[in-house]
Amino acid sequence: MHDGKFSIGQQVHMIADRSNIVRVHPDQLERVFEIVRIVPGERDGELQYHLRSTTEPHMRAASESQLQAV
Repeated sequence: MHDGKFSIGQQVHMIADRSNIVRVHPDQLERVFEIVRIVPGERDGELQYHLRSTTEPHMRAASESQLQAV
C-alpha cells in the first residue's frame, strides 16, 4: 500500500511544473490520463506514476506534484 494522493484507475490532468525542471507541452495539460501503475519507491522525495491517455499509444511517467485529480 502507498500513501500517495492518487490510485490506480484514477483520472488525472498533468499540471505545469512551477520549477520548469520538467517541461510539459501545452497539449498534455488538456488531456485526461489514467493512472496505470504506482512506481515503487520515491524519486526526489515524491511518488512516481505511470499514466496512459486514450489519445497516445505510449505510457508516460510523472511525479505526484505534476498531477491533479480530474
